[in-house]
Amino acid sequence: MTKTAITITFDVDALEGYTDQALAKFWHVAQANPAPFGDAEACDVAERVGREIIRRWLMTTPFDLWNHQGRHVADRARMDVSAEVSP
Repeated sequence: MTKTAITITFDVDALEGYTDQALAKFWHVAQANPAPFGDAEACDVAERVGREIIRRWLMTTPFDLWNHQGRHVADRARMDVSAEVSP
C-alpha cells in the first residue's frame, strides 16, 4: 500500500484575503487535522477559519429587524384582551 502525505500551508493571519473556495478547503483540513484532542494550535486554527466563514456569511445575509421588540409584549397583551372580549 502506498501512502501519501499532503501538507497545506496558509497564513492564518490573512484569512480575509483568501477565496471562499480556499477557506472551505482550510475548514475541511482543520477539521481532519490529526493533532491530538485539545491541541492549542489546531484548535486556534480551526476556530479562526470558522470565524472567518461566519463573518463572511453574516456579511451577506440579511437579518430580521423588528421581529422582537419591547412593544410587542404590549401588542400581544392587547390582542389577548381583545380575544377575551370578542363574542
